[in-house]
Amino acid sequence: MKLNVIIPFVSYLLIMLGIGMYAMRRIKTYDDFIIGGRSIGAWVSSFALITSYASGYTYTAAPGMSYTGGWSTMWWSTGDAPGNALSFGLLGRRLRKFSELLGAITLPEYYEKRFKSPGLRLLTSIIIITTVSLHLVAQWQASGILLSVTFGTDYLVGMLIGGAVVLAYTIMGGYLATVYTDFMQGVVMFIGTHILFWSAISKVGGFNALNDQLALINPGLVTPWGPDGSYFGLIAAASPIILIIMGSFGMPHVTVRHLSLKNPDTARKAMLITAIFVALFSFAYYMVGAAGLILLGPGLENPETSGVLLWFEVLPPVGAGILVSAAVAAIMSTADGFLMLIVSTIAHDILNRFLLPNTPQEKRIRIARVITAIIVILSLVAAINPPAGVFTIVMTVFGGMALAFGIPNIFSVYWKRSTKTGAIACVILSLTVYVWLTAAGIELFGMSPFMNGLIVAILAFIIGSLLTQKPGPEMEELFDIGTSYGPLPESFVKSSNVSEELKAEALRAEKLMTKNNVLKQSLNINALDEPIPTN
Repeated sequence: MKLNVIIPFVSYLLIMLGIGMYAMRRIKTYDDFIIGGRSIGAWVSSFALITSYASGYTYTAAPGMSYTGGWSTMWWSTGDAPGNALSFGLLGRRLRKFSELLGAITLPEYYEKRFKSPGLRLLTSIIIITTVSLHLVAQWQASGILLSVTFGTDYLVGMLIGGAVVLAYTIMGGYLATVYTDFMQGVVMFIGTHILFWSAISKVGGFNALNDQLALINPGLVTPWGPDGSYFGLIAAASPIILIIMGSFGMPHVTVRHLSLKNPDTARKAMLITAIFVALFSFAYYMVGAAGLILLGPGLENPETSGVLLWFEVLPPVGAGILVSAAVAAIMSTADGFLMLIVSTIAHDILNRFLLPNTPQEKRIRIARVITAIIVILSLVAAINPPAGVFTIVMTVFGGMALAFGIPNIFSVYWKRSTKTGAIACVILSLTVYVWLTAAGIELFGMSPFMNGLIVAILAFIIGSLLTQKPGPEMEELFDIGTSYGPLPESFVKSSNVSEELKAEALRAEKLMTKNNVLKQSLNINALDEPIPTN
């Protein structure tokens, strides 16, 4: 392998480690390690979300889809931009505000305090650990495929390289390291993907030539329905779009970006940034494989290698080196997000909440770092013989998390009547239906398992909430604060645990004064002096 391919790649890895060392200096508290001290601005949050969302899927599974499916792949791309943008615009601002009002720094902790249910916190923690671990395995799998094809290394060596670098900077800098590296990785991914895409299209001879040559191979490749007609019909075409959008609302490693925002209004800026860059980004990485079908020829043993093989077909060695870095960036940016999510769930939502309460902050950070190392080792071992391809793992887990968390997230900040029974019923019943139908390969009423699960999730949440006692007045008042504009009530304004940005938000003070004592009691606030609890 030529040095002008290796040098850009190694340089990139060293930069990631340098960012981790920088972030380590800023880790002062446990909250800094777990959620970045709620200090993340719009640009960093946007690129962190985009890169976490993209994953190793970007350079393996997505090109593999268009290599076999042609233009029908765009049904998946269509949901990316609106999904990511709406996640910030409709969910981000409210979830950021609710989580700080409740003193929650993780999604399971938010569920416990929003729905007054320790059981729901434990249930969602177990689901996050299980599903996200599978997703993390898929990232190491993608790393092994990518680096083995690029450098001719063993599959295991490729996995170990990706895992070692992610482990190093995550242990050092925690959440801050992941979002800072994700920002850098997002820039590299955006530039690298477009270099590859436009170089490939140019070599094919332009879009008209691409369509002509695809049609010669199979006319179905240039239709929106796919070579086998699998996307024909409204339900079939809409299913991937809805799946992607709901995943943007439900993926815990995505929604945690909302909790870490510098202030609620940062979500508006992040929405615009995300919409523009995802729209420009997703189209390119999905359609690379179609160009690869022309330039590499049909019949690849593994279509998921088409994007990587295309680098050396259309780019000079230096450009290929940049693309290697971009692809590794896609893998690392998602892997580190998954890793921190698993770590925060085990450390904060299980150990600190149920097994080791009242642990000093310094010890909490040490425990979190040990857990980080253990999770990386175990997931790498699992990736040696993964259960399925990257696309299969990613999409199956994606659908499950969209159901388990997407609907509760939306209802919790938009429907005052939401209850713990509705949330628990939604999580359990929707996942049961989804897993059963997926395993059995059944499509009820001509709909995918995800669409059936989505209907069950919505109905279960609504019916479960309506059949049980509505939330008390304290939670109703809290809901009003979280969803309204204007100054906060005086008790919150003078609370030392509320940020200056949040103090400028929400309801008019007089709106809550009549029931202020009830609210103080619910949130464990003594008059004006005691902070909102964070445990």
